[in-house]
Amino acid sequence: MTRYALGLAVGAVLVVGTVAVAQLPNPAQAVARKEVLDVAKAVEEGKGNKAIQVKVNAIKANKGIDLSDLMWVYKPRQKAGLGFGAKPAHDSGIEKKIMELQRTERGPTPAALKKDAEDLVKMAHVTLAMAEITRPYFDKPMAGKGKNDWNKWLDNQEKASRALIAAVKAENPKAVAQAAKKLLNSCTECHETFRK
Repeated sequence: MTRYALGLAVGAVLVVGTVAVAQLPNPAQAVARKEVLDVAKAVEEGKGNKAIQVKVNAIKANKGIDLSDLMWVYKPRQKAGLGFGAKPAHDSGIEKKIMELQRTERGPTPAALKKDAEDLVKMAHVTLAMAEITRPYFDKPMAGKGKNDWNKWLDNQEKASRALIAAVKAENPKAVAQAAKKLLNSCTECHETFRK
C-alpha cells in the first residue's frame, strides 16, 4: 500500500471515528424524547390542562423512563439531546441556548432574535412541557427542601418559559435575556438541591 493510500485509509478511519462520537439516545432516552415532544406539541397547540395531565401521567406510569432520561432533552445534540432549532447543529442544545440568551443584559441582537424567533418559541414550549412532566417526579425532601420547593421552582420555570415566548413575539431582546435568566435560575436552584 502506498503512503498516499495509507494516509487516505487512516484519514477515513479518523473521520468515521469522529462521527461515531455523536451519542445516540438509548432506548429509554429515545422514548422520553418522543414523549417530551408530544407534550410540547400539546402545549403549543393550546390543549387544555386536563389533556396535558393525561399525557404527563402516562409518562410517569412508564417504568422504563426515569427523570434523568427526560432531562436528557436539554443536552447538546451530539450527546443525544434535542439540540436547538429545526435542523440542530451538532453542538447545539436547549441548556446551551438558554445560557447564551441570558449572557448579556441586552440579550440577542435584533437580527439574531428575528432569525431564531420560531425556534426559540418551540424551545420554550419544550421547557413549559418539561415543567409539567417533571412535577410528579418529586422523590423525597433534600437539604431541608420539600415538594413545595420543587413545585415552586417548576412554577418559576413555567412562568419564565411563558415570559420568553412573550418576549420573542414582542421582538424584545432585553426581555428575552431576562426571561432566559429566570429560566436558567429556576433550573439551577432546583438542581443544586435535588440533583445530588
